[in-house]
Amino acid sequence: MNTTIVNANEYRDLPLSLLAESTTNPRRQFDEASLKELAETIRTQGVLSPLLVRPKDEVSFEIVFGARRYRAAQMAEAATVPVRIKYMTDAEVLEAQLIELSVVVKRFLSVFAGLHVMDMSTTCRFVI
Repeated sequence: MNTTIVNANEYRDLPLSLLAESTTNPRRQFDEASLKELAETIRTQGVLSPLLVRPKDEVSFEIVFGARRYRAAQMAEAATVPVRIKYMTDAEVLEAQLIELSVVVKRFLSVFAGLHVMDMSTTCRFVI
């Protein structure tokens, strides 16, 4: 398979074997039941939203966000997943991960607690 990147921001399907989870991903644990449910959806419909990845070396990629979809795709024994490949610095990766986490937290709080949550994306920019 050709893994040459044509431009700095492209979409393609990549084999799971070329992907590795980021060591800086703030989400470390995932609900097993939820992963199984997502894996079943992936078996029937595929991965619907691309993972964001960055080149790690000549042939592999680091998952910036989308680790849950990646793990569920592994459970579903998918051969490939859709990805968006983007060149990013370490600081940009961390910022993107924190913003993605803030979206997940806001969604959780709004669904389960009915609370209004401030926009954390601005706050995340000042943490880095």
